[in-house]
Amino acid sequence: MYHAAGPTDGGWLVVAVWDSKESNDRFQREVLLPSLGKVEGAFTSPPEERTAEVANLVTG
Repeated sequence: MYHAAGPTDGGWLVVAVWDSKESNDRFQREVLLPSLGKVEGAFTSPPEERTAEVANLVTG
């Protein structure tokens, strides 16, 4: 639903809000993980993932 990304001192931070865990899992399985090895030098391992349920989402 919403994605934001930006560089950090240690690499990149990507924040994603999905409509469901299943949508996120499908994206990772079908798009993200197969793509990681295709960008030379971009990733040496899968990204670290942290998850949380959204309690309140305010849009403007």
